[in-house]
Amino acid sequence: MLSFDITEKRPCINIFKLNKAYYFKHFFDDPELFREMASAGARNKVMKYLDRKGFDPNIIEDAAPFTVEIGEFQKYGELLKNSIDSYPMLDKIVFVMKDLLCVEQAIVMGATMRSK
Repeated sequence: MLSFDITEKRPCINIFKLNKAYYFKHFFDDPELFREMASAGARNKVMKYLDRKGFDPNIIEDAAPFTVEIGEFQKYGELLKNSIDSYPMLDKIVFVMKDLLCVEQAIVMGATMRSK
């Protein structure tokens, strides 16, 4: 007997906990709708809203698998477009990418996984 998966695939939005606040990157019609989620209550409210709008929100507590680095003199404009956060560290620039596909793209562009 054949079986079919008819479950609708919902777009996933990763929500990162960084420095006691929650961040995500997605473009919406109303840019004022989301700024920073500084509390668990605000995060829960946003997660419910995203769920109602057809998204699958995913909390990321450990950003290490999403973190890459690139030399400070390498081109990184494209990496900024798909990053949640970035900061300089010695002779590198560190990026937290919004999803694992963006991590793969960053590596193709010359970035390396950030070692702890």
